[in-house]
Amino acid sequence: MGHHGKSEEELQREREVRHEGHLETTYKTFINELCLPGDLRQDEAECAAVAVLCTLESRIEPEESQDMEAQLPQKLRELLAHCRHGKEEAPQRFGKKTFLERIAADLDVSAEEAESLTRRVFTTLRDQISDGEIQDVEGQLPPDIADLWRAPPV
Repeated sequence: MGHHGKSEEELQREREVRHEGHLETTYKTFINELCLPGDLRQDEAECAAVAVLCTLESRIEPEESQDMEAQLPQKLRELLAHCRHGKEEAPQRFGKKTFLERIAADLDVSAEEAESLTRRVFTTLRDQISDGEIQDVEGQLPPDIADLWRAPPV
């Protein structure tokens, strides 16, 4: 028996619960940031995040996707495992119009709404990943999508 009469299994379970709690918190923070302007429900924010990130991942090199995902909350990475684009496939070549059309189709929203959601997801995403990773992703995007990716001028 370990600490205060708890078995090693019980202690391990508690550690896992704490770890899960932390993962849940980072994920919740991500989704809550996305909901912040107050016009998105959590489930909508989740769908928007997945649609935008899956589309982004289909546009950049697989290694870059993996580097970016490594910095995301675990729960979000699990959702991204369902992206239609295979993780090992070469990036597809398309510009902003197609990028936003795919997101609009995935979320059943207008192109304008898709653009606004994309900017919000990108902003929230940039808060989660390192500056180096932000630049690496931007370096793989055509200018019109890179423009969506960059923080809007203040």
